[in-house]
Amino acid sequence: LKPFGLKLGSSRRRSSQLCQGGCCLAMDARSSVGLLACTALGDHPVEVDYNYNGTAVEPPRPARLRNSTFGDDEDLASELPPNWTLRRFQEEVKFVLQEYFASLVVEDAINRVRDLLCACPSESDELGVLAIRAALDRDWSAQQSVLKLLQGLHRSEVVSRPALIRSFEKLFCTWEDIAIDVPMAPEALVGILHGCIKAEVMGRDILTKLPESLLNAGLAKAQPAFGEMLRGVAGELKAFKQQATRCLEEYFVALNVTEVETFVLDLNMKPYHHELVKKAITLSFIQPNEETGQEAAMTLLAQLSSLDVLSKDDLQWGVTRLLGQLDDLELDCPHCSKLATQFLARMVADELVSVPFLRRCRLLRIGGVTGLAVLDGAQRKTPEYSKKHLGTDQFKREIQAMILEYLNSGDGAEFGRCIRELAPLSRERSAELVRKVMVLAMERSGSECELALQLLVWLRRHEELEDGALVQGFDDLYARMPDLLLDVPDAEDMARAFVVEAKKANILHAEWPDPAEA
Repeated sequence: LKPFGLKLGSSRRRSSQLCQGGCCLAMDARSSVGLLACTALGDHPVEVDYNYNGTAVEPPRPARLRNSTFGDDEDLASELPPNWTLRRFQEEVKFVLQEYFASLVVEDAINRVRDLLCACPSESDELGVLAIRAALDRDWSAQQSVLKLLQGLHRSEVVSRPALIRSFEKLFCTWEDIAIDVPMAPEALVGILHGCIKAEVMGRDILTKLPESLLNAGLAKAQPAFGEMLRGVAGELKAFKQQATRCLEEYFVALNVTEVETFVLDLNMKPYHHELVKKAITLSFIQPNEETGQEAAMTLLAQLSSLDVLSKDDLQWGVTRLLGQLDDLELDCPHCSKLATQFLARMVADELVSVPFLRRCRLLRIGGVTGLAVLDGAQRKTPEYSKKHLGTDQFKREIQAMILEYLNSGDGAEFGRCIRELAPLSRERSAELVRKVMVLAMERSGSECELALQLLVWLRRHEELEDGALVQGFDDLYARMPDLLLDVPDAEDMARAFVVEAKKANILHAEWPDPAEA
């Protein structure tokens, strides 16, 4: 009997066992160097997850967990529609804000923002940055007006809490630059954050993510009760950073993960674990042997993650803080950007952080020019992961390069391998691939058209493309025929040849209507 729909062999139980010989299943975290061994001395009890069939269950890697305080990976991966640019979106937002500051009618502004985000749903965090930044440039009354707007947007479910968290983190990472032009910016930023907490737009735990320097700067004009709260957080943060630094310095000598685990658990200050992540990475940069230092830091983060000592949130906040401090770190470590690029690439490969998260960091331009260079470099070093989350423009460039290379080599198997690196493709992207294969061939010669047809047949028969994608690809080809005819006068005849041969090869159903004949 399987009561309550329980399936034998798929449920899990926890069991204690002794770790013997330094191969602790609780530390079964795999990195680029293979299985990581437990460094604890002697036999000690550990808890292990098992299926009922007796197979040990490896906990999911942080990058495979969909949600975090920064949002769902699907949301993080989204970007502007093809017909929009960041500059255009920013100008639209600034116009809405100007009208709002003039009228102070919250509902009208909410409706305008709702319409704007319907067109560009990926940019709610950018909108939050622009709104708060505009308030910092103005007086106290304008800051209160923006606070009311943020409350209204959140209450109306136009802007989510994760989007606002990303907005604030962008500003946390850049507050010192803002303060150069707006000296009162830190107090104003912390004040807006306080208002969001009071209105339950943000949780109090966001205070533990404030940089220590911003906490201290924000204390100047904080209300008494809130100031006391900030002082408490600042004291805890300072104490944690000091103790974490000492612990990590010892770790890079002894390389004993268990000692770090014990220290962190005994300290019981989980809200500040992101500082441990950032410090572990930055300390790896200054080790005598850079490669050994990075390996030690990766081992530590991987094992602490597998033990649930570090969460996906801890890793993400640690990375954003690293990106935000790259320029300062380069003063003491000139090769910091190169090392950060290598480390982030390894974090992606070991599934400690996800590509969508790093792409969102890039879209928010966290770390400025230096941060963008590091993020782009990490993406180039991990094509097998990054290609699955290419933006629209990047995807177009990638498939064009792939198709042109195929038309030169005729190697369908290699093209199929490249497609699998991009998988899973949406129906729309698969259709675009089909259309581009035909268009690029038609722009060249008849022999390339034959190669293109062979490729489509190969992709369909090897199940790299679905029937629906092929049909939509042909539909899109004819829908864009007027533009294509400007460059390829014989495009209609060539397209009809594709249709005829595709039907003969049984990759396009015989009933598909040829628009040219309809």
